[in-house]
Amino acid sequence: MKKSIKKILALLLACMLVASFAACNNNPDTSGEPSGSTTSPSSQPSGSSEQPSTEPGRTTLNVAVSLDSGTLDPLGMTGAGGFLNVERTYMETLYDYDANGERFWILATGMDYISDIHYTLHIREGVTFSNGNTMDANDVLYTMVKNNESPQFYLNVKAIDFEKTNVADDYTIDLWYTAFNASQEIGMSQMVILDEESYDPEEMSLNPVGTGPYIVTDYVVNSHVKVELRDDYWGDTPSITTINFKTLNEDSQRVNALVTGDVDMAAIPIKDADYIESLGDYTVTIRNQGSYFVTLFNMTPDAPLGTAEARQAVSYAIERQAIADIVFSGKADVLRWPVSESLIDIEDRFLDMDETYSAGYDTAKAQTLADESGLTGKTLRIITNGAADYITMAEIIQDSLSAIGVNSDIINYDQATYFGLLMDESNFDIAIFTPTAPSMLAVDILYNYPTFIPLGWTGEKHDEYMTFGAAATETFDMTARGDILYDMLKIFVEEVPWYGICEWPVVNVFNSDMQDVTFTLAGSALYQFYSFAS
Repeated sequence: MKKSIKKILALLLACMLVASFAACNNNPDTSGEPSGSTTSPSSQPSGSSEQPSTEPGRTTLNVAVSLDSGTLDPLGMTGAGGFLNVERTYMETLYDYDANGERFWILATGMDYISDIHYTLHIREGVTFSNGNTMDANDVLYTMVKNNESPQFYLNVKAIDFEKTNVADDYTIDLWYTAFNASQEIGMSQMVILDEESYDPEEMSLNPVGTGPYIVTDYVVNSHVKVELRDDYWGDTPSITTINFKTLNEDSQRVNALVTGDVDMAAIPIKDADYIESLGDYTVTIRNQGSYFVTLFNMTPDAPLGTAEARQAVSYAIERQAIADIVFSGKADVLRWPVSESLIDIEDRFLDMDETYSAGYDTAKAQTLADESGLTGKTLRIITNGAADYITMAEIIQDSLSAIGVNSDIINYDQATYFGLLMDESNFDIAIFTPTAPSMLAVDILYNYPTFIPLGWTGEKHDEYMTFGAAATETFDMTARGDILYDMLKIFVEEVPWYGICEWPVVNVFNSDMQDVTFTLAGSALYQFYSFAS
């Protein structure tokens, strides 16, 4: 099979709901695996503000986003709907990864490898926050501590040993892990750096302070965010001087905004891709970036799906190709293992490990298993977050279950309520879900999600699985880690805590006059690298 390129975003838990745009640095320095070479500073943007123009070569960019969190404080935002990209205009990370999985340095200049758990992190000199304060190693360590204190963002620093990690000098951090963790170095790339002297969550919610090339000049919750170029940014001068982010939560709103020319960039449903492309004014890209759909199962022993046979019956009953065809216009790939085939640690031996994946849809086998497990005639609760794609998927699954004599009720919630309900498996039998991770590592996803969303899975097989998971994430050698992951997967496809449905292809649309529009590994946008043709 064609392996995905080397891709490496902390477990943000269902925050990658809508695709985003990104540009990668032209001078990536090292691979995404832990490494020790300190490299020269990479080029970064800066410049002075200009008046926007509507002519070619203009300096104003209009972008559609959605799902406003109601705050611009990076420790309060979910990042969904493109708002992570809003954040990256005024905040910056230590480093990031381009679409090829190559690391490029931003607020750090390198990280020296000393051992699997010991590194020297070099912080860039000459960087100032938008309030004029100088950024140094103390701000970086402060940010690590604040992430560690956050229930939402602690995974960015989950392996850091805060008893040993210390500031060696103004621009050097002596960095220690409690144990090697395969996703830690990549997770830390999602940590935007705070100003220790001025950070205040309430003030940051409307007037954020960061090291990024832009400052927020206007923010109305659920309406718009306007950012403008700083005149004292530490890096190179970008072409785009003003960005207007317009909050358009409905798919139809974003499509209409493209049709009318109200925005230059948007994420849209795949069903509208051909239409927008036919207008001739936009470039449309469709790609997999680690998002995918699964059915989470309530594995509690006395629940309707409390046996592996019952969960296998549901798996065989689901017509996954119909979901790909109807929901994604035939442009989504059906999964061949429980996670996306875009994840970086995929191997051929992980695919089609069970007939539920290699053969898939089989109503006769589903009926037999449903009868043998006592599932026939029971009623299952299917829950969704209320999004159109989720609801359509649930309806197709409902029809598939009906064909084997299993009833189901679909209950749709808003995103916040739905996510809370997932924390207690007694609230559902099946939940449509997208278990993703910024690390783009299957070992990260497959180990952490059964902990965070336990699904009522207990017993000897669960304990064996979690032991493998812990060992895999703490194994530095990639070959050895793959062997452990293989053992994990054998248990996973046998026990079926969830069933992989299909990829969630991301549709990115941008004005055809725009140049240098590329993507980071996690799909984030670095708008300072974009420009319009002159």
